[in-house]
Amino acid sequence: MEAQINDQLAPEGATRADVARVAQSLPLAPGMAATAGDLLLDADTALQLQGLDAARPGLRHAIDAVQQGSPDSLEMLHWLAAACEDATILADEPMLHGLSRRMETAARTHGTMLSLALALSHAGVWGLLAGDLAEARRCFGEMSALAQARDQPWSLGSLLLAAWRGQPQQAYALLDQVAGEAGRQGQGYQLLFASYTRCILELGQGRYDAAYATFPSGIADTSQLKFALPDLAEAAQRSGHHGAAADIACQLGRLAAASPSPVMLGFAARARALAAGDSADADELYREAIDQHGHSPGTAHLARSHLLYGEWLRRARRPRDARLTLHLAYQLLNDIGADGFAERARAELAAAGETRPAEPAARRSHDLTPQEARVARLAATGATNAQIAAQLYLSPNTVDYHLRKVFRKLGVTSRRQLARAQPDLGP
Repeated sequence: MEAQINDQLAPEGATRADVARVAQSLPLAPGMAATAGDLLLDADTALQLQGLDAARPGLRHAIDAVQQGSPDSLEMLHWLAAACEDATILADEPMLHGLSRRMETAARTHGTMLSLALALSHAGVWGLLAGDLAEARRCFGEMSALAQARDQPWSLGSLLLAAWRGQPQQAYALLDQVAGEAGRQGQGYQLLFASYTRCILELGQGRYDAAYATFPSGIADTSQLKFALPDLAEAAQRSGHHGAAADIACQLGRLAAASPSPVMLGFAARARALAAGDSADADELYREAIDQHGHSPGTAHLARSHLLYGEWLRRARRPRDARLTLHLAYQLLNDIGADGFAERARAELAAAGETRPAEPAARRSHDLTPQEARVARLAATGATNAQIAAQLYLSPNTVDYHLRKVFRKLGVTSRRQLARAQPDLGP
């Protein structure tokens, strides 16, 4: 765990590969049954020393063992943390979502602060990628509060949110703050995520050379930043690094073949579309990406695929088709609060021959987040907090937290009043 947290700042002799070699030299005692923790250690050792392709079966076997284990054991919290990291390395977003939810519930049940912080970090990253920025804000906000209580300030969550919201001035200021915190606390993983935020910031502003420069050496098999590969593919192709774009498309293709979720299949199709450049083949690939991302959780991936397709259509001199697609991208991006990418869609609409859409209307102060709306709709039917928690894989305390916010936003004080507020709960 220490090597994973330290990452770039790990001292000599304590890198991930060093730890893996030590673990390899300490086999399980004869006759001793392997626990889920042993399976995780073996799989991670193979990952560090042999690469992802060799380690993938072991990683999935270990994660399956964790999923089948009892949540009552404190030991399980450590295994869930490792399983979340491995799911991210496998680029399996659905698996990450389920594991992080389970870990958050277990950590709250046991009252374990550090495990809760780790669970919130994974759940927050999932929310960020899916476009549920409100959920990411909830997770990162609570994690920051927990870190502050331990006298270890944690600004990375604010940085990630600022990048996705298209707030460059705030984000650039936070970059230095995060680098300082990472150095003082020996948490090198934060530097990798800071590079990702730079990439998102620059892509939102259409500065592709700068976006590509954020990851000059690419993303290795052992990196948890597999979700940055689609962004890097976009930056590479648009900045003229066509060979790198093709290589990333191949890497995403292998990941999608091993984890064939709509998210990854859409990423692979989108990367191939980018690598196809002006070729007519790109049209079908962009459509495939949109179709796959239409079946993935959240709307961020779908919105980004619409944006790239719309930009391609405009450059292919199909302005009418471009405007239709860019409108969809703009609406989706604006709805989730990804203002940097929404502004890029607005600029593309203008370039496609349409008057720039009106400035986004101020979001109503009582608008519910997607998670709050889900909780509210169930509560309006009369479901108890325990029933809602079981259905949404939340803890009862988290359900109570969301309901209190719903009541405040909608100005109601009971479930009966909530049922009458049904139009405000969304579809």
